[in-house]
Amino acid sequence: MINKKKHIFTFVSVLIILCLTLTACDKKGKDNDTSDVKALNEKITKKLDAYQTDLLDNKTSMKTNDAIKSYLVSWGNAKGISHETDKHGNIIMKVGASKKYAKAAPTVIICPYDSMNYEALIPAISTSLYTVKNNENTGDLTVIFTEESGHDFSKLKKLSPKYFTDNTRVFTLNSGEKGIASLKSGASSTYKFIQSVTHVAPKNSKAYKIKIEGFPINQPDQLINERTNPITKLESLLVSLKTKGIDYEIADFTSGISPNLYSPSATLILTIDENKDEIFKEKMNTETAEWNEDITDKYPNAKYSFKKVSVPERVISAQDTNKFVNFMYTTLNGVYEKDEKTGNIISISNISQISINDTELILTAISHALDEHKLKTIDTDVKTLCNLSDIKFMKTDAIPLWTGKKDSKFSKAFADAYKNATEKSLKYSDSIASTKASFISQKNGKTEIINLAINKDTVLECTEAIINLLLTSNKNE
Repeated sequence: MINKKKHIFTFVSVLIILCLTLTACDKKGKDNDTSDVKALNEKITKKLDAYQTDLLDNKTSMKTNDAIKSYLVSWGNAKGISHETDKHGNIIMKVGASKKYAKAAPTVIICPYDSMNYEALIPAISTSLYTVKNNENTGDLTVIFTEESGHDFSKLKKLSPKYFTDNTRVFTLNSGEKGIASLKSGASSTYKFIQSVTHVAPKNSKAYKIKIEGFPINQPDQLINERTNPITKLESLLVSLKTKGIDYEIADFTSGISPNLYSPSATLILTIDENKDEIFKEKMNTETAEWNEDITDKYPNAKYSFKKVSVPERVISAQDTNKFVNFMYTTLNGVYEKDEKTGNIISISNISQISINDTELILTAISHALDEHKLKTIDTDVKTLCNLSDIKFMKTDAIPLWTGKKDSKFSKAFADAYKNATEKSLKYSDSIASTKASFISQKNGKTEIINLAINKDTVLECTEAIINLLLTSNKNE
């Protein structure tokens, strides 16, 4: 009986020791995994910073898409990356799968390059460069840099569908003031408004150039109401001058670089009634000083100024000026509609450009909506407003709504990779702005897509998550 108890005690003791040993091994394995992830993230941080610094240092030489293209091609040559450039200016870089990852699904990263939006795209370009150079010997990877001009997708549309097989996983990258991962992006409409104008000789004897400048360029997104639009800001000035009885004439009004992007600056040239000149200067001195003080923390390079200039030879007629100011007063810039229950933004609109030539005053704008019916409503509202204001209306471009596959194998795997790399949970959010995903999905409807809006605050986490996904891709097959 005693021997039996000893045997039982010995057996139990062995089980306990074995369990403790396995627990210790498991803990050691987890510690090693954590240590490996930490070491990899430190490597990513160091190299990613170097890529961003180099791209920023080269900013002054990246004034054209040809210059950016040359930089990317030279980089590929220097790093020994296999690449080609198609006839549309899209640069395709490829890395083949290692033996260990031969059965992993191929991954494609679509990243834009655009001289008009260069600085905002540095984080996305850095992520793409890092990934194609440091993919950790994982699966088949293709990084495609698509040429854009003012965030248009004309070159992307011409990209060959051969890169998108049924099992390809695609990341479409773009800039954005709000960094998000999305499985849905909005539809958009681009507009042009044209007002016929007549020029006359100025009646006023004083003239001033008023300028707002120094805003970063980016595409309109969910944070549009937090932006200052220099066009609508100066339009508000015109309304304020009218309210205060300060007579003015418009000689010129210029702003914007693309219908699809925020305007970085605006310039307005006015003539002022000599009898109101002192009142005007007092108002402008106060307004510019207060505005510059309020804006400097968020936009340190932004500046609101005015200076006296020579009286121009011609100005817009008073009748045309009134028509323009009244039309601008009724146009909407910012959030167009929110969901009443959730408070989520459904649609936005941005006034992007303004210019005056010999016979016309031209405005461009863009609207985005997460519901195609809502976008059609905006189209109708804007067209009606133009008709009532005797303004010519043109819809110049449209991008369809994109809805990806929710709870797909790819979206779940990326969320897991994000959690493993960053120790944070990933929440997919709808992108109010239209994205490349709309056109990539047309090339192959079976392709799974995740859109990433990458900025300086999210670039590290997005890169870490992509690399972690590649490392675990052979486990997901």
